[in-house]
Amino acid sequence: MPSSNIKLLENLTPDMFRIVGILHGDGNMSFSRILITDKCKDYHITVLRPLFRKVFNLRLNLFHDQKRNSYYSHVKNKLVYNYLVAKLKIPKGSIRKNLFIPAYLKKANNNCKASYVGGIFDSEGSVSKRQAEMNLSTTCVGIHHLVKSFLRNNKIKFSQLVRNRRQNKEYEIYIYGRDNIKRLLKIVEIKHPDKLLRLKQLSLVH
Repeated sequence: MPSSNIKLLENLTPDMFRIVGILHGDGNMSFSRILITDKCKDYHITVLRPLFRKVFNLRLNLFHDQKRNSYYSHVKNKLVYNYLVAKLKIPKGSIRKNLFIPAYLKKANNNCKASYVGGIFDSEGSVSKRQAEMNLSTTCVGIHHLVKSFLRNNKIKFSQLVRNRRQNKEYEIYIYGRDNIKRLLKIVEIKHPDKLLRLKQLSLVH
């Protein structure tokens, strides 16, 4: 796509915060290439591709790694890459290894934080198949604290656990109970098809 068609907005929108959450969870940035990993093909096609088109007027490519049974949305665009690094403070290389929470995210209003948390849940969260339970696992203590603060401010009950996994600690948040999860879903939109299906099977969304 010609660079002249790319959109780079000065003001941060809720959709941009969702992209930041997605990249913080499953992204990689190297050599002007933006890459997002997820096993669900439908997620790439129905969520990621329209989102990047809407925000940046950028078309993501899709690659299927059969050996790893995973899909990769990817694109090489220097303008958007530099925007993500300079404006949105997305780390270069392995985002997860170099992750930190930028000041604009800490200061964001509740609506923008809700979009960020939605992106994080889409990429790093899970929904139980058997009971009303959602959880979020991350190796970034900054994300852990931000999500906990967001949940408390919105009166969402949760429990937490810290596990020692290999070289890094894993910080986990658990949200239990139908009414509690429904309260969360009124504020935070989950878009990942697999997670939405499980929520529907539990009659937590329609």
